[in-house]
Amino acid sequence: MFDGISGVSRSLSAGVARGRSAAHAARRQLPALADTGSDEEHLSAAIDWLFRSQDATGGGGSAATYNLVLGWEPPYPETSGYVVPTLYAYGDDHPESEATDRATAMAEWLLSVQRDDGSFPEGTGERGEPNVFNTGQAVFGLVEAYRRTGDEAYADAVRAACDWAVVAQDDDGAWRRYDYEGEVHAYTTRIAWALLEGASVLDDRAETYRNAARRNLEWALESRRPNGWFENAAFVAGDDPDLHTIAYTIRGLLEGGVRLDDDELIDAARGSADVLLELQRRTGALTGRYDADWDGTWYHCLTGNAQMGLVWLRLYELTGEAEYAMAARTAAEFLKRHQSLDGPDPVRGAIPGSYPHVGGYLYLRYPNWATKFFADLLAGLATVSPGEATVETDETNGETETGEAPVTTGENASPEAIATAWESAVTGATATGDDAPFRVCLLFDGEHTERWVAEAIETMLAETNAEISLVVINEDAGLLGSGNVKRGVKYPAYAAYWIASALRPRGGGSERYDDSVHISELTGVDNVEWIRTYPTNVSGLWNEVPEEVVSEIGARSDVVFRRGFGLVRGSLLSATEYGVLSYHHGDPRAYRGGPAGFWEYMHDEETAGTIVQSLTDDLDAGVVRSYRDVDIADCDTLDEIRRELYEGSTGQLAEAVEAVQDERQDPMIVDDLGPVYHPPDLGELAAYARKRYR
Repeated sequence: MFDGISGVSRSLSAGVARGRSAAHAARRQLPALADTGSDEEHLSAAIDWLFRSQDATGGGGSAATYNLVLGWEPPYPETSGYVVPTLYAYGDDHPESEATDRATAMAEWLLSVQRDDGSFPEGTGERGEPNVFNTGQAVFGLVEAYRRTGDEAYADAVRAACDWAVVAQDDDGAWRRYDYEGEVHAYTTRIAWALLEGASVLDDRAETYRNAARRNLEWALESRRPNGWFENAAFVAGDDPDLHTIAYTIRGLLEGGVRLDDDELIDAARGSADVLLELQRRTGALTGRYDADWDGTWYHCLTGNAQMGLVWLRLYELTGEAEYAMAARTAAEFLKRHQSLDGPDPVRGAIPGSYPHVGGYLYLRYPNWATKFFADLLAGLATVSPGEATVETDETNGETETGEAPVTTGENASPEAIATAWESAVTGATATGDDAPFRVCLLFDGEHTERWVAEAIETMLAETNAEISLVVINEDAGLLGSGNVKRGVKYPAYAAYWIASALRPRGGGSERYDDSVHISELTGVDNVEWIRTYPTNVSGLWNEVPEEVVSEIGARSDVVFRRGFGLVRGSLLSATEYGVLSYHHGDPRAYRGGPAGFWEYMHDEETAGTIVQSLTDDLDAGVVRSYRDVDIADCDTLDEIRRELYEGSTGQLAEAVEAVQDERQDPMIVDDLGPVYHPPDLGELAAYARKRYR
């Protein structure tokens, strides 16, 4: 009787947990609401979730997924195999944790589910028909356990698994038997990589395993098209491959090439990785699947983004080229926004299969391998020193070390060109000498800005020695970007007013100061590199720029002009010689904060100030590089005031650029700062309406 009651209680508890997890997951479909923490915070949360995935099975293996409908699924031999090295690595850096003991327990579980013929079972659970891919992935865990413990039982298991895989391989290097749906798959390069891991610990079988691995990698290379895409990379023939399996294929080729010292394999992997890097740079986070022309889908495969981050990080380790480290960082920051740090146990710390949750890759589930790859990515980024990154260019003539002009990989570059363009091009040489241009990095939210900002930049370029050296785009932007959503939550009344104002039809066909302008229309931006990234260490409305990007900004720019990334703080403020310039439409002695012009209108001011300041960690408290008084006495509406403020300030960016370079010019330092104003609440908006329509 008591067992029955206990079973009912457990079922009810599991049902409640699923309900709470599903509700939390639904809220997380708006990632802009999330703050993000340090890499260490997110890594710790990921590892803790992997611990819980192991506890959920009660047997040592890691649950395949947490399913928002069905709950925890059975343990998965394939992915438990490569979770083992992740836990061991975390234990090295955190010896106080349970990670090492848990890794060994998971490896022991792998021994218990290995079949008598040496293979590992297909699917989830502890029993099943043999599967060659699962067997290969289990080898990663067995090899690492043998390295850590020296227990010969693991060496014997590695030998049995690898011997079985070699026998199952066809003469051309492919595996047709014992693989998913009985089809050939290019992503079996990860089996080849596993065989090479086996060769590293079993000298007596090393040649056999290396030969089998090479046969498979050379076979997979034949599936690679000139544009870097792979045939046979999907789970099912005829489907477009998931980013997950594309990344599997690339990583296997890359690691195989490194271990076999085969440049052809490395170059092929790098070429395909470069195509995806350019897609990330051009369109943002990678999508769920890609067809043969590299056209993506409406949803994102989060697992694949983590995997490609690892590929780029590995290429950074091999080449030292900064673009790979930045691409890995961008992937990590994108994924942080989809990892909950405060949800119910079944989902806290985990990475979903897709974003949105109903996307085509493992919808409504949190696969353990997504969280494993995310943890590996964060751990790898901890070893990156951005200042050590290099770009292979000759600063005297802009040529690469081979003496050839650098390859352009811009908007119109074909995948074929990108797939074979190994050298990374940098726009412009390091500025030296009195006549050198003044290098300006532009920070934007997304790819659009307001017309008055475009005119300010054009004026700066026309009237000063400035040139655009770099464009950094905040991917966490737009109507549902973090800044807008968090302001909306904090100031709901003003958010409603702002949305209503934006939707109101505009009269006439003339240009307005706040018209949207695509930044590609700006002079001097056409041939400049764009870096897409996400803010890091997000706390409320304050953001930092990732260190990898800050390092690039510091190397390529003399000053930063901020029109994006919200309230910025951190190392960006001191990354360049002349800091970060930013507009504030208000006199800081009386009106800090915002919204621009609103409180001046409410207080019947006859003038308002506009400044360009060098930012500090305090809001609107920087050194003023340009100041103007704007006459607003004849303005009857808030919109008229804003037009005067914005249109009247377009020349101030040029003034500020001149001022920071002129050591003879004393900056305006405001000692007596005014109060900080905030968006109005409902009562204040009502007062505004009475004033506006009286």
